[in-house]
Amino acid sequence: MKRWIALLLMSLPVPAAAAECDHWTAAMEEDEGGKVMMAHICAPTGNAAHELFVQCGAPGELSIRFIPVAPTSYPPSQNYQTKLEFSMDQEMFTRPAQYEDMDGAMALDIKIDAPFVGVLQTQKQVMVSDTHGKVPGAPFTLKGSKAALAKVIAACAKQ
Repeated sequence: MKRWIALLLMSLPVPAAAAECDHWTAAMEEDEGGKVMMAHICAPTGNAAHELFVQCGAPGELSIRFIPVAPTSYPPSQNYQTKLEFSMDQEMFTRPAQYEDMDGAMALDIKIDAPFVGVLQTQKQVMVSDTHGKVPGAPFTLKGSKAALAKVIAACAKQ
């Protein structure tokens, strides 16, 4: 009986294996408008994982999507807006973000040449948190972020 339970548990999909969350990746991914270059990192928490995605936005901008593992009361409304804090070592950046119902993401756009983008590529870790406290903070490694974000930025330049 124990063997069957173990086999059943091993066959269940895990949202993000630890190996997938130990560094940033960048690859062509399917998006609503077709294939796009997308950088991704995750942060396991329990049986799920917080996720952070970066892809091209409007010309000269990156689109950042934070998909948190959140309580059932999230979002407080379908038009939820907040400020997300990105804390890295001695630096902190706060940016307005809005909830997008399609995938439950908090989304924001930022200029490709903004200092924030440079810091994302040089630090060791970033903590993303909602300034209104509606979503728990999520720590993401920045290992591999320089190469992953460079791929996305290069793809944006070709658009």
